[in-house]
Amino acid sequence: MSTTRGIDPLGAIDSTEMRILHALATTGSLTAAAASLGLSQPAVSQRIKRVETRLSVPLIERQGRGIRLTTAGIILAEHARTVVAEIDAALAAIDDLRGERGGTLRLVGFPSASATIVPAIMRLLAQEAPEVSLQYREAEPPGAIAMLRDGEVDCALIFDYEGAAELPAGSIFTPVWRETVSLVLSEDRAAGIEEAHLGDYAGEHWIAGCEKCRGHLLAAAHESGFEPEIIQETDNVPAMLAMAAAGGAVALVPGLALAAARTLPDDAVSLPLDPPRYRTIGLVSMDTANESPQVRLCKRLISHIDGNVWNLERVK
Repeated sequence: MSTTRGIDPLGAIDSTEMRILHALATTGSLTAAAASLGLSQPAVSQRIKRVETRLSVPLIERQGRGIRLTTAGIILAEHARTVVAEIDAALAAIDDLRGERGGTLRLVGFPSASATIVPAIMRLLAQEAPEVSLQYREAEPPGAIAMLRDGEVDCALIFDYEGAAELPAGSIFTPVWRETVSLVLSEDRAAGIEEAHLGDYAGEHWIAGCEKCRGHLLAAAHESGFEPEIIQETDNVPAMLAMAAAGGAVALVPGLALAAARTLPDDAVSLPLDPPRYRTIGLVSMDTANESPQVRLCKRLISHIDGNVWNLERVK
């Protein structure tokens, strides 16, 4: 004989317990989760046991000296991420209505944006919202998206090639600018050439950048009918440009990266591609019903930035 257990949807779990599960998923530790929420470890343990009793299912289990979430715990933690983001956005919106417009804008961006777009954001922030401080971290797009997913930042400034970005559940990508990708090579290799056809460089050695840029190079070469022989790898753009100038290899470099480098080495040349290839720059944020003031502020600031100074084309 089987019995059906009913769960009161209003009393099974509250927002604090959702925050605890989200913190456990992020930190992997009762102690760290408690510290991040300003609670004691016994209080966190008691709240977890209370939910387990209500749901009649374990949410955590011992693993060595630590703990890990059970399948049920993982399910709740995944939903908790969205619930916590929605609650925080709603509370932030209420704070904004009350005129509490201070606080911190937590932003993560990629390296070439750090030397171009981010300083422009800082200047505008000082003019339009001087009471808000900018907390900035640098990471390539996969790492930036992970920070957003884990609640470490309010939004992530990333780049994307041909819609290849893998976004976390409950997030949205807002494209802002489009830029071209160029071929950088030594001056003697570029003699008499005004634009580059990738297929003509199938026999060259190549320099690859970060993980996403390397993936774009492989995809572009495949479309041109060859597999690039990558002999050098660096995500340091000035180093990449210097290597290309030395004549041992060639590289695909986005326009913003060239702008961040300010000048090419004397014996390097940047050629436009035919057909052209593009990279999109945009903002990733959590797709909540009530967009947080920080995200709204960041979007507004970016909308006022003139990307033409870096040869960026605004996405309409």
